[in-house]
Amino acid sequence: MASPSLVADKSAKAPSASKTAVDKLARRGELALALGLPLLYAAVYAYGRLYWNERMYVAEEGLGYFLGLTGGIMMLIATAYTFTRRLALLRPLLKHMLRIHIFFGIVGPFLVLVHSTFHVGSLNGGIALVSMTLVFLSGVIGRYLYSKIHFGLDGRKAQARDVSAAWDSAGHDFSTPRLDAFHQRMLTPPSDLLHATVRVVLYGVHSRWVRWYTRRELKDQLRARARSENWTSDALVEQWRNTKSRLRTHFVLLKKVALFSAYERFFAFWRHAHVPLLYLLLLSGIVHVIAVHLY
Repeated sequence: MASPSLVADKSAKAPSASKTAVDKLARRGELALALGLPLLYAAVYAYGRLYWNERMYVAEEGLGYFLGLTGGIMMLIATAYTFTRRLALLRPLLKHMLRIHIFFGIVGPFLVLVHSTFHVGSLNGGIALVSMTLVFLSGVIGRYLYSKIHFGLDGRKAQARDVSAAWDSAGHDFSTPRLDAFHQRMLTPPSDLLHATVRVVLYGVHSRWVRWYTRRELKDQLRARARSENWTSDALVEQWRNTKSRLRTHFVLLKKVALFSAYERFFAFWRHAHVPLLYLLLLSGIVHVIAVHLY
């Protein structure tokens, strides 16, 4: 078992390139974006329901028609990314295509929502609106999952070996029986989607509990060493401050490593669910456009 003295006396290792890359995974801003966009969408819908009236515009002509046309074209371009990203000719543009896909996939639905005058309207229009909302929500979820297993928006997917290398290169001087057992469980990939879900849902509670006990155990060991080596109180405080800082960093990286394989499973499942929604949106959108212009 490594004592806290090892933690306090060893100089921090310089972060490797792999660790620097893994640090980019799952930044906190991604969660705010994933929660904020649906809330904004719901707020725009609620505001429109309360304050829109037909004197402003109608969906069939003028501003309303332009909003629907622009939003529809944006979503069509965003959808094209899904079906063309595997073409070898377009691979050099993949990073830019993904950014366009995300931007148009966000702005387009908002424009169409405003175009709809915040009412379901006809049957085909209602189906198209519901399909668009489902695709929008699915896209937000996919964007969040994507950030968990990719290095930014340039399309480079993290590999398990990169994540493992980052974990190994970071250096882990902390060792208690409870923490070691937690490491072993969290670094073992979940066997199926259910176990992945349980890990993601319960990780926060479990890790806080382990971290609290680890802090207590390390603090007791550090005090024991301070007594045996006659440290001053200031030295003990400084050693404990350094230990807490490194332990905090330790758990931040552990979270990304531990949940990486779980989010890999979620993302694979999401891709299978997202594509049928895109087909449904395309079909309902085509039917809606034809019905509007014929009738």
